[in-house]
Amino acid sequence: MTTHLSTRWLWVIVALQAVFLLSWAGYHETVRQTAPTLRLKGLPVDPRDILRGDYMTMNYEISRHPVPTGWEQGQSEVYVVFKTQDKFQMIDEILLSEPASTDSRRWVVAQAYGDRKSTLRLNYGIERFFVPEGRGTPRFKTIEVEASISPTHRLYIKRMLLDGKQFP
Repeated sequence: MTTHLSTRWLWVIVALQAVFLLSWAGYHETVRQTAPTLRLKGLPVDPRDILRGDYMTMNYEISRHPVPTGWEQGQSEVYVVFKTQDKFQMIDEILLSEPASTDSRRWVVAQAYGDRKSTLRLNYGIERFFVPEGRGTPRFKTIEVEASISPTHRLYIKRMLLDGKQFP
């Protein structure tokens, strides 16, 4: 009787873990597919990781910005408000506290690095793009990224455009 009960609990735990992982993956995929998108101009670097294969370390025009007034060295989380310039999103303003819920502008959370005198380096969590296995790092002249904004104001890469064509 005890063995049967232990086996049942084991299957319940396995099922709960599977439901959690599938729900988590489904949430992130839903964000990528349905959330509002931004178009960003990319500036790539092309490393290779022996264990993970080819990937591109992305740098964006929105990855650097002058230090905002009141920013303290060591303060890491900032709120980046965007504006559209041409067809791309550019930084309109960097806030040190979360925008009001009535603020209708597009904004995301970013991690900021730097000191009080220099330019901030902003990390959005979309700085790496893994290239499908066996394809190698592509050659291109221009790169653009469409990124989705999640309900928690984080960015996800939706698709990448190399020389105006979707990759991969």
